[in-house]
Amino acid sequence: MMKRTLIVRLTKNQHERVKNNAESKGYKTISSYIRSLALEHDLGFVKKFDEIYTKLIDRSSDKAESKDEIKLTRFL
Repeated sequence: MMKRTLIVRLTKNQHERVKNNAESKGYKTISSYIRSLALEHDLGFVKKFDEIYTKLIDRSSDKAESKDEIKLTRFL
């Protein structure tokens, strides 16, 4: 796999904060910490999308079931 370089500019204070966060979370390098954050955020979006999709499907099926129940009670 071909590697790519991403250049990010930080102030001295920002760099220290990122470095401290990486160290406190057990990362050996700032690069691995940043990669993890970037990819984790992407996975977070996918998980949230799946959650919303599931809720919409559940609501649709609940509405369909309640309509069927109404139809059944009319005949009883």
